[in-house]
Amino acid sequence: MTKSNIATTALRGRTSEDTQAGSFRTRRAPRASGVTTLRTDLRRLRGVDEAALDAAGVLHLPCFIAESRHGTVTARGDRTWAAPEQPSGVGSAGWNWDGERLRAHTGRYGFRPLFVRRLADGVAVSPSLARLAAIGGALPMDDTAMAVFLRLGFFVGEDTPFRDIRVLPPGGRLEWREGVLSIEATYPRVHASTLSRAAAIDAYIEVFRDAVRRCAPGEQTNVVPLSGGRDSRHILFELCASGFPPERCLTLRNYPPRGSRDVVVATEIARAVGVTHEMVDEMPSRVAAELRKNLITHFCADEHAWFMALADRVSGQHVAVWDGIAGDVLSNGHRLEAPLLALARAGNVEDLAQSLLDDSAMRVVPRDVAARWSRDAAVARLTDELRHHLDAPNPIGSYLFWNRTRREIALVPFGMWNVAASVRTPYIDPAVYDLLASLPAEMFIDKRFHPDAIRRAYPAYAYLRFDTETGLRQLRSPNGTPEDAPYYRRLLRDSLAYVAGARRPRLARKQYVASRAVYWYLRGDFSDTALMPLAIYLAQLDAVARWGSNRDPDLGIAADHS
Repeated sequence: MTKSNIATTALRGRTSEDTQAGSFRTRRAPRASGVTTLRTDLRRLRGVDEAALDAAGVLHLPCFIAESRHGTVTARGDRTWAAPEQPSGVGSAGWNWDGERLRAHTGRYGFRPLFVRRLADGVAVSPSLARLAAIGGALPMDDTAMAVFLRLGFFVGEDTPFRDIRVLPPGGRLEWREGVLSIEATYPRVHASTLSRAAAIDAYIEVFRDAVRRCAPGEQTNVVPLSGGRDSRHILFELCASGFPPERCLTLRNYPPRGSRDVVVATEIARAVGVTHEMVDEMPSRVAAELRKNLITHFCADEHAWFMALADRVSGQHVAVWDGIAGDVLSNGHRLEAPLLALARAGNVEDLAQSLLDDSAMRVVPRDVAARWSRDAAVARLTDELRHHLDAPNPIGSYLFWNRTRREIALVPFGMWNVAASVRTPYIDPAVYDLLASLPAEMFIDKRFHPDAIRRAYPAYAYLRFDTETGLRQLRSPNGTPEDAPYYRRLLRDSLAYVAGARRPRLARKQYVASRAVYWYLRGDFSDTALMPLAIYLAQLDAVARWGSNRDPDLGIAADHS
């Protein structure tokens, strides 16, 4: 697997080639955080200022700045910070300033993001991208990164919306001293397995069982967010088998047009094991949820707004939330399809990149911005990323794990959950990852590996159906049902109010969004309303960028942590 090497880059001064636009990325060697329970309304989040960001907790998050000017080193902010400890260290991140040298690190997978901002004479670090924006100074967009994000829904590699802000890589080690910055990345080495399918399933059952035990299920009250799928079900069954059943399971009644499969099947599962099952309703305003989500996920995710209600439910409680992150990608071939695998096996990377990108979101982007965020730029960037995964036993799974799972999905357990409560993530236990990542993609192509493992491990519950076996549709029709109309109408009203209230937005087509919202509202046609959250994202990102750029850099740390 190519992403198993150590990579280092050193940045010496502002003239280094590594600080040019779009190139502040960790080099690869050749082959060898916060949830607030405050239900902020739209009026408070419409204006991006200290009060609005303070309502979301952004200005209270840790931040540290080190600068070297005219031979003098100055330091401001939190000189030491470390994230809460997790089993197996998979969620570790932090930094330390000893008076001369700044050292920062991330865990094995880099799932807990730690952001680095390159300054004219130094560097800043924080677990929050918006906190780094609050430092002040120009925040040019990374056009190539945005070209990819709008067509994928997540960033790849270490990219962020801003050219001078990056996230530390997996196994990341950062050091800054006297104006010189170096970053190292260490990816776990993966060796192709020769296990048969049956032997691999048996091994999976055992390593997962051990992983749950290593997560110390008896230390805190356990809570399992339960869907109708495989990952949360496996966790629930193993907790019960280990003698530490969860106090309760929580299931979301999702925003439309999601169907009722999760509710129906999760109810059957919880009843079968005899665990209390609670339904959680979404926040009434989808737009308010999106605005909070964008800040909490560092503008690095096009989804997760629906998790805000769950985060609020567990916030402030001394519980351990068990999250199934990576179970789908590692053990059941999520988004793994035969045509994509064939392209990867043939090394046809550019065609693979083309097939993964979707241009539909570009409708809400102004023409001049769309020209900068071109498809050609997105293809080139994604092609470069895909090449690093071609020699993995499961190249599609490897690409998804190190990009979508790490950069987007991880923002739920290591963002929303981990601030609201403690979090447990057994699927990324090193032993579980090492086994599953070593198996060939062909073992998962039929999407039966994980269901077969669960039914073999827990035969007493083998009769329980999975969400894909119910005959119920995952999604209703684009217009939903008559009962969904109030939700869609509020979404359109709130989206129109937010975007229309934005002052000369540069990243979203204000008139297009307004006209479409009015048209869909009056006609009762909700088929394209999925564009509204994206328009909200772009308008809010633009507002945060402008706000940060207009702040005095010398006052930007004044939250005040110095």
